[in-house]
Amino acid sequence: MLRLPAVLVVAALAGCAAPAAPGHTRPEDGALEAALVKAGSNRGEIERYLVETEVSGDPEMATAARFLVANMPGKGYVVFVWKDAAGAEVDFDALRYKSYAEAQAAFDALEKEHGAIAYVRGKFVADLETLDADFLRAHTARSLANWRAVPESERPSFEVFLDFVLPYRGSEEPVENWVEPLSARLREKRTRLGPSATQAELRAAMNEDLSRRARFDELYYLHPTDQGFCELERAGMGRCEDLSNLQTYYARTLGRATACDYTPAWGHRDNNHAWTVDLDAMGRGSDSSNAHAAKVYRKTFRIQPGSLREVLPAGREPANRWLANPAYLDVTDQYAPTTEVSVELERTAVGAETVAYLCVFNGGEWVPIHWARVEGGRAVFTKMGRNLCYLPAVHDGTTLLPAAPPVVVARDGAVFPLSGHGAATSSFATTTEQVDADSGLTRLESGTTYLLQRWDGRWTLVEEFVAGLETLSFESLPSEALYWLVAKESRRLERIFTLDDGHQRFW
Repeated sequence: MLRLPAVLVVAALAGCAAPAAPGHTRPEDGALEAALVKAGSNRGEIERYLVETEVSGDPEMATAARFLVANMPGKGYVVFVWKDAAGAEVDFDALRYKSYAEAQAAFDALEKEHGAIAYVRGKFVADLETLDADFLRAHTARSLANWRAVPESERPSFEVFLDFVLPYRGSEEPVENWVEPLSARLREKRTRLGPSATQAELRAAMNEDLSRRARFDELYYLHPTDQGFCELERAGMGRCEDLSNLQTYYARTLGRATACDYTPAWGHRDNNHAWTVDLDAMGRGSDSSNAHAAKVYRKTFRIQPGSLREVLPAGREPANRWLANPAYLDVTDQYAPTTEVSVELERTAVGAETVAYLCVFNGGEWVPIHWARVEGGRAVFTKMGRNLCYLPAVHDGTTLLPAAPPVVVARDGAVFPLSGHGAATSSFATTTEQVDADSGLTRLESGTTYLLQRWDGRWTLVEEFVAGLETLSFESLPSEALYWLVAKESRRLERIFTLDDGHQRFW
């Protein structure tokens, strides 16, 4: 295989007759060269892809190839493994079990044996080091053909095409050729519907086909590795991320601009969610059913400037890996009104940290959902969802440290800190009743031991009690405080709450 010296490749790319596609600025040669260096021994394949598309006589194909390569660093297939707190790998595969309940019971048993277990990145297969020129060229050509087949009045702009139609992957799944088999299905639908078929009719036919291919199954919440196209269609089920990827493949095959949006952690319940949205010509779109999210992020193939990884000190680990991902946009304000939350941080907690985080309560713990620079002892968190409770914190590379009292962002955007003080409430009746999709509607069960806790930089015990048949109440609890009432032996999925005129207000 021909391998050109780097200087000749760059010269060829810079000197070919093909101009940039109209309305799009070509990536700098520096970004392309940096990507080629990361390709290592696979550099020849990436170079061949760039050169062959550059001399194709199709300016849009050349620009598309440059876009993919310039933004390919960091993209790849991730295999996750389960490890205990000591870093030892734990043998657990949710797919060995018939149901989520069975798998969760096995997982709980392992945690009793090993302590807390979490999934971590076990293997990374980099696209730059493995993809070949033939795959990339064929994918680019077919994607362009499908996009160009859309009537001009309905066709996304070329810039939006690059971001939300062209990419060959949806997340961190194994790369596969999904565009050809799905294009074949599209051709079959077009033939069946006839030459007068509209885009809406084609879309409906493809969506009907999609609905038969796979369904959601919560078992895959315990299977963190993303499924590929073939695996997902064979299994016929997956978690939100898997289904969003499949929906994205179908949409891109139709030449439609579709994005995968996600909230990494809900602020009013447990777990997370990912979904697809149709985008307009400007690349904007939303789904009103997910408007209550604390944060909505949009996956992009394009590497976004100013990421958390660029801001953190060298060698410092982020609070979680997805916040440091440079390929997402914050689109929370496309879903609902948002609020800028400015927080004065506790200097003793912050120390020399330069980045602060805003967290939501999810799964019984505080989960960072957004970050901001620490400047003058303050942090300003942009575009925060409303009607939610947050905790400001910092992260020292290993541990999340509270850095200010929790704050509530009201429905109208007003921000109220929960100092832990305030006038004492007259009384409140204890219950864990709440609208919560994970725990459901529950009341205190007679004979069960409960823990009433108040947040004071950590959860501190107010009282431990055994529920009886009578209604319990407590006196003289601070009104401007955050509380958590949990069954002692529960999985800690109960929601936190504040007190309003003696009544619980769950968050």
